[in-house]
Amino acid sequence: MKDNANFIEKFRHLFLISPQCGSWTRASENCDYGDISTNSKDCYMLFNSGNCRNAYYSEDSRVLTDATDCSLCENCELCYECVDCDTCYDSNFCQDCTNCRNINFSYDLRRCNDCFGCCTMRDKQYCIFNEQFSKEEYEKKMKMFDYSNAAGIAYIWQKLEEFKKKNPRMYIHEHDTTECTGDYIYHSKNCHMCFDTRHTEDSGYIYQANLDQGTKDSWDCGPIPTVMDLCYDIAYSDYLFKCKHVYWASRLKDSEWCVNCMESENLFGCAYVKNRHDGFYILNEKVSEAEYRERTVEIKKILLENGIYTLHDLINKDLEEGKKDEKKRLELVAHSTRHGALASSKERERNCFICNDKFELVQAEIDFYKKWDITWPVYCPECRSKQRYALRNERKMYKRVCDKCKKTLISTFPNDSKFVVYCLRCWHENLV
Repeated sequence: MKDNANFIEKFRHLFLISPQCGSWTRASENCDYGDISTNSKDCYMLFNSGNCRNAYYSEDSRVLTDATDCSLCENCELCYECVDCDTCYDSNFCQDCTNCRNINFSYDLRRCNDCFGCCTMRDKQYCIFNEQFSKEEYEKKMKMFDYSNAAGIAYIWQKLEEFKKKNPRMYIHEHDTTECTGDYIYHSKNCHMCFDTRHTEDSGYIYQANLDQGTKDSWDCGPIPTVMDLCYDIAYSDYLFKCKHVYWASRLKDSEWCVNCMESENLFGCAYVKNRHDGFYILNEKVSEAEYRERTVEIKKILLENGIYTLHDLINKDLEEGKKDEKKRLELVAHSTRHGALASSKERERNCFICNDKFELVQAEIDFYKKWDITWPVYCPECRSKQRYALRNERKMYKRVCDKCKKTLISTFPNDSKFVVYCLRCWHENLV
C-alpha cells in the first residue's frame, strides 16, 4: 500500500508542477487582453464572454457590439455602463432593461424608446423621469441635460437614485421558476439561494450558471457550472457527473479533488490529465479498483484530520490551522443532537470558521450531504463561494512568454508566477 499520509503534500506538488493555461480566450481575433472569451473580435479587457465585437472592459456577457463597461448583458449594441440588460441599442447607464432603444440613466424598462431617467415602465416613448412628453418637448428638454462630464453624470445619478426609491420594484428577478430563492434565476425549479442562474433544478448555492444549462441535484457550484449532475464544490467546469471538489475540468465522472482534468472518470487527486477511461487513478497514477477504494477512504480521513473541507483548502490551507478547525468541528459533532432523518435547529445553526458569521443549513442540503457522504460545511455559503472565485487569478494582465513554445502571451499569470504557464495550444497538445 502506498503512503497516503503525504497525500496533501503530493497533491500540492503535483498542482504546482502541472502547466496552467495562460489564457482561455479561443476562436477569437485581437482579443489578447482578457480571458475566457470565445468567438469574439477586436475586444479589450473582455472576460467570461462570447460572440462580442468591439467590446471593452466588459464581463459575463454575450453578443455585445460596440459596447463598453457592460456586465451581464446580452444582445446589446452601442451601449455604455449597462448591467443586466438584454437586447438594448444605443443605451447608456442602464440596469435591468430589455428590448429598449435610445434610453439613458434608466432602470427596469421593457420595450421602451427615447427615455431618460425612467424607472419601471413598459411600452413607453419620450419620457423623462417617467413624465410623458411629445417628441418635440422631449428633444427640447433633453438639451438641458449635460452628461458629457463627471459633474453632470454625478448630478443625474443622484437625481435618479432619489427617483428610484419612489418606484416599487419586484422582490426578485426571475422568469419561469418554481420554488426558487436567490436572484436573477430563470427556467429553474427547487433552487435555494442561487444567483445568475438558468436551467437549474434541485440545487443550492449555485452561482453564474448562466450558459446553456446549469446544474441538477448539486450544491456549492460556480462560477460557471455548466451541465452538472450530483456535484459539489465545483468551479469553472462543465459536463460533470457525481464529482466533488473540482476546478477547471470538463467531462468528468465519479471524480474528486481534481484540477485541469478532461474527459476522464474515477480520478482522485489528479491534475492535468485527459482520456482516463481505462481504470482508476490517484495522483495521476493508475491503481487497481480495490486499491482505489481502500486508499480513498483512508485519504478522506486524513483530509478531515487536517481540516481540509474544500478544494481551496487542499491547495492553500495551513495544516496547523486546519487541525485546529477539525478539533472545533468535532466538538460541534459531539454536542450535536442528531437523531432521525431531520436535523435539529441546534445542528443547523453554526458560525463560519472563516468570518464567524452565523449561517444555517437547510434540510435539502443536509439530505444531499447525507446521501453523498459529504462533511457538513463549517464555512458559510459566502465564504465558500469566495474560495471558489479565489482559485482564479485577479483580472490583471501581464505580457509574458509560453514556458513551452516561448510564444508571447497576454496572461493573468505574471512573469514571476510560481506556476508553469503554457499557451492554449501547448496546454492542449501536452495534456495526456
